[in-house]
Amino acid sequence: MNAIIDQDDNQSPEYAIHTRNLNLWYGTFQALFDVDLSIRNGMITSLIGPSGCGKSTFLRSVNRINERLGYVRIEGDINVLDNNIYDPAVELVQVRKQIGMVFQRPNPLPISIRDNILFGHRLHNKGSKADPDEIVESALKQVLLWEKVKDRLNHKGTELSLEEQQKLCIARLLPVKPSVLLMDEPCSALDPKGTAAVEELIWELRGEYTILIVTHNMAQARRASEECIFMLMGRVIEHQATEDLFVTPEQKETADYIEGRYG
Repeated sequence: MNAIIDQDDNQSPEYAIHTRNLNLWYGTFQALFDVDLSIRNGMITSLIGPSGCGKSTFLRSVNRINERLGYVRIEGDINVLDNNIYDPAVELVQVRKQIGMVFQRPNPLPISIRDNILFGHRLHNKGSKADPDEIVESALKQVLLWEKVKDRLNHKGTELSLEEQQKLCIARLLPVKPSVLLMDEPCSALDPKGTAAVEELIWELRGEYTILIVTHNMAQARRASEECIFMLMGRVIEHQATEDLFVTPEQKETADYIEGRYG
């Protein structure tokens, strides 16, 4: 059976996520209309637009979460690393391994910090001879959390601050070695200090992972992404380099939104 496969740097395609004629319905309501997007490999791309415009729906489609709802219908193609993730031959477990998801509110498991980090690794890499201690330390160092928790690894992840919990949730994905990280408003539950810390982390991960982040915070999109996509009523209106989109948008709808005329 085919599966999404790891690709080394010499073989990485230009685009990590590539969609064509993507349409999605919740029952009779159409939420996405002919979405054509090419999201560059190794870059941070933000997805902005008013509530209900299809941002989170698109994100969840890339991770095949929407299909759990029996009333969802999807047409079109979603390719991740040149693999059609909706091909019947593609294993869902491999999709979830390659495409990590971070949600609005941190959702650490009610187990130790150490076991949170190892949870996905144990699930996806059964029989691995890698040193668990090295895996835990490496993941926590990547998310800039090691120094804060190295003496509390047996404490429950749910005892951490919200900022630390969100970093832990990101760290939990890394031992599985995903290629793509999807972040659905990862800072919405955090205070300004926590938001700044997570944004710093996103920049630290840049290049090693392709990151697609949904945000309602336009200042955050401008600070924390290299390219930006503006969506409106289920359609992609504009996709540009972030600075260009905010300074010289090509579409009137984009200018109206970033200038606060609606949304």
